Parts: sequence; structure tokens; C-alpha cells
Amino acid sequence: MKKVNFVLIAIFLLASSFGCQNSTDPNIEEEIKNVSVSSSEVFEFKTGVSGDEEVVTIEEQPKNYEVSTIVRDSTTNWEAVYQYQSESGFQGSDYAEIKIGTGSDGASPNENITLIKLNITVN
Repeated sequence: MKKVNFVLIAIFLLASSFGCQNSTDPNIEEEIKNVSVSSSEVFEFKTGVSGDEEVVTIEEQPKNYEVSTIVRDSTTNWEAVYQYQSESGFQGSDYAEIKIGTGSDGASPNENITLIKLNITVN
């Protein structure tokens, strides 16, 4: 009986150690931005990122978009700018996540990671 109890306790402790792990990465800084746009407007979020080694990606696309893209060209002076426009006629809430990576020396990965959570209200 003691052996069975020991095995059950060991299984419980093992299962608990996996269940309590934090699912968020402590090395990623998160910022929440609440924005309001009209349904015909092209919203732009300037990231401040323009270096060759710096990266901006869309981690989660919004659900109701006509335009959701990162533009980084001469029209933005080579700064990575996120652009969003809702589907025609859409009004309500939308959500997007933009990941920004900076701090690389060119030979190593970006050390500073920021996840921008955009809560978008379309009027």
C-alpha cells in the first residue's frame, strides 16, 4: 500500500511540475495599444524600427481586415510601419499582434523583443 501511495504522489508531483510552467516568455515585453479608426481609414502604427538587422512581423492577423501589412520602403523613409484597414462596412472590434525585434549586432539574434497588442475599434 505504501508503494502505491508513493507512486501516486510521484505521478502527481511530476504532473504538477509540467502544469505550473509559465506559458509566456519573460524575455518578451508586451505593450497594449488601444486605437480607434473609421471604417474607411488606413491606420498606421509607426514602429520606430529602420535598421537592417531589426525585424517587425505580424504575429496575429486581425479577423476583419482588407489591409494588414508591414510597409518598409521609401514611402515610410525605410521605417517599418504597420498598416490596417478594416473590411468595407465593418464596424466593431478587431485585434492584431505585431512583434518587434531589435538589438542585434548583425551576427547574433535580436535581444529586445516587444509584442504590441493592438485593440482596434472601428467606427
